[in-house]
Amino acid sequence: MTKPNERHRLSLIIATLGPSTDNEKELITMLMAGIARQWTDGVDIARILYSDGESVAKNRIEIFREQSKKRNLSTQVYLDTDEENIDLDKYIAFANSVDPNIISFPKSIGLEVFSSLKEKLNSNIKISLRLEDSDSVSDLEDYYDHCNYVMIESSSQDIVDNKLVENAKSKDVEPIYLAKMPTLMKGQVQSREENFEIGHTLEEGFDIVALYEETAKGPYPARSVKCIDEIAVESEKLRVNPFADLLEKIMSMFKRKN
Repeated sequence: MTKPNERHRLSLIIATLGPSTDNEKELITMLMAGIARQWTDGVDIARILYSDGESVAKNRIEIFREQSKKRNLSTQVYLDTDEENIDLDKYIAFANSVDPNIISFPKSIGLEVFSSLKEKLNSNIKISLRLEDSDSVSDLEDYYDHCNYVMIESSSQDIVDNKLVENAKSKDVEPIYLAKMPTLMKGQVQSREENFEIGHTLEEGFDIVALYEETAKGPYPARSVKCIDEIAVESEKLRVNPFADLLEKIMSMFKRKN
């Protein structure tokens, strides 16, 4: 990741670490933004899966931080889990020991448990809600009172129909879009449909986009980040900005009067 005033992309990219990124050359390529500077901004946040095992997760965090520090990069760590029946006490204890910037919890643990998490975690750790396709969105505002982020695993249509981005941001919760590019998992160039789906979704106003299997298990982790980088840059140009649109209308009216 480059310095803030040198960035060509405003959005942040999360890359899930896994067997594919255990190859340190691949990890460094993602951090340093490509081979021969093919793109400008690399991975901003590493998503580490606790469900891969405590020793594996700890090792990935340590290597990621070490490689980031060597290159003077201001990266972050996002701790998550794919466990269905999570042992919350062990998960929280591990988080407090490795001190991630962000930790994610599934909505399935319920509001009562979710609302008590903050007092159990180190004060500097921020909380993310993990919202899956099957989860109800009717009571999200109650959860938003107790978190800083929400990772959304929904289609672009559901995101638009349910106003997921606007509702989260209205509660000062930063939405994270979990992108999916199955063609890259097969070693192919991403499809036009995938580009459209991801680009259209990011135009809704997401400032953080995450990759999962594409970087964790896919054959081309760094190339996957490059693809998201390019889509994010283009989507930022097309975002709807109500304030900017209103300002432009006012200025155009003023010019006509003069």
